[in-house]
Amino acid sequence: MLYNKIDVHAHYLSPGYKKFLKDQFNDMGDGVKTPDYSIDTTLSIMDKTKIDYSIISISSPHINTGEASGTLELANEVNDYALTQHSKYAKKIGFFASVPMPYVDESVQVINQVAKTGQAAGFTLPTNSRGTYLGDPKLDPMMQALDDAHAIVALHPNAPGIVDSNVNPTVPQPILEFFFDTTRTVVNMLVNGIFTRYPNIQFIIPHTGAVLPLVANRIPLARSLNPDLRPEQLDIQSVMGQQYFDVAGMVLSQQLPALLELIDPDKLLYASDTPYTPTPVVLDLANRLETTDLLSQPMKQKMFNQNARKLFSL
Repeated sequence: MLYNKIDVHAHYLSPGYKKFLKDQFNDMGDGVKTPDYSIDTTLSIMDKTKIDYSIISISSPHINTGEASGTLELANEVNDYALTQHSKYAKKIGFFASVPMPYVDESVQVINQVAKTGQAAGFTLPTNSRGTYLGDPKLDPMMQALDDAHAIVALHPNAPGIVDSNVNPTVPQPILEFFFDTTRTVVNMLVNGIFTRYPNIQFIIPHTGAVLPLVANRIPLARSLNPDLRPEQLDIQSVMGQQYFDVAGMVLSQQLPALLELIDPDKLLYASDTPYTPTPVVLDLANRLETTDLLSQPMKQKMFNQNARKLFSL
């Protein structure tokens, strides 16, 4: 590995979260086998990939147990586990706190508690929680709490709220549906004014913007079909210009060039997506990013390290 890295999209599994995945998903959350995990998993991958600092977070299907009290309990458990790792490995491990979305009162409670301690790097939010999508007006108090905290929020895809079992039933959800859900969620947030009404939140959009780089030019055309939409509800260019994007996954040779036509390279952040992405694949993808001719050496330094260091004041 040629470049020292800061990883903004790495996952962990606490004991309570492992139990949740086993009890509710038979260890196949969103169709993905629960990986073996301890904090040593993260530390080993960091060493192999030349990652100096990892900001760990909970992955899909996230933590909604189906009712408020259980979701709040699980949120506290996963956050306590992450805080323990951060305290033990302060120079190597940070974390995004999980929020008991879509339960608004409980979510506001957790956001305020986490913000008060100041230990988390930010928060992670799923694109949807059992069908309640970011941008839904009933989540506005949660968004206001994040805005009040000047929070950094890393979005993460979930399987769609409604899945048609007759369409692509053998294709795992992360392959297609995660990208579609990220895209529909960002547009839903845009149309509902999340980015303008809560300007103090800095969002990180995963997987190089998912499908957004390919459809960004289409979004403003919606007004020609629905004149009731206001121009600011379709101003995806402003979103692309102001938010950050992680490069988790196979972003070369198609996604990253398309995204770079729309954003400043200073908004790119390195991401490994471990341990759900196997270590040999993480190494291969990192090598492709390190050696690509698409990015200059200064751009690579920013993507791998400097942009995150500035964003998180590391």
